[in-house]
Amino acid sequence: MRELLLTRHAESEFNASGRINADPRIPCALTDRGEHQAAALHELLAGEPIDLCVTSEHQRAIQTADIALAGREMARLVLSDLNEPMAGALEGGTASAYDERLRREGLNSPNPGGESQLDALRRYVLAYRALAIRDEPTILVVAHSLPIGWLRSATAAIEGSDDELGVDFARPGIEFAGPPDRYSTRALARATGVLEVYARKERR
Repeated sequence: MRELLLTRHAESEFNASGRINADPRIPCALTDRGEHQAAALHELLAGEPIDLCVTSEHQRAIQTADIALAGREMARLVLSDLNEPMAGALEGGTASAYDERLRREGLNSPNPGGESQLDALRRYVLAYRALAIRDEPTILVVAHSLPIGWLRSATAAIEGSDDELGVDFARPGIEFAGPPDRYSTRALARATGVLEVYARKERR
């Protein structure tokens, strides 16, 4: 890999209703607005030489990629390690209740019947490690706010603009189907290394 382009999926039905969908087996399509966002991403990527498109298993990520890359033939790869943190009993509940529990219980507390935020972060590290060593020069990843937010936070820590790693889970500040973040192989490896060290710690 020479360059990684990383963007969030477009708005989904669960996003619009403020509910949690972490189980990729549950249908979660884009809204009409989400389809327009994905179409705008199509225009934004029109001149980009993309060799591989990677998504999570979630319908919203795959549908965003389908629209954004319509008319272009390229290899596709689905990585379950990029999936949302498994919500367990919180699946389908409100995002506000999910965020409130996270603030109360901390990053290392698993969702009832699911996984913790640090469990998910360890998966993201595995995904980024796997992508960094692929042969395709330019890789587009359509994922979710959390893997993107963690990578941004690690990059900010490396650059010295932020002393503490973390993601605002209620307001991650990551645009739906926005302009991709860009990482060279070296930048991705450095940021992933920071996340790997952080994920080993038990934090609350």
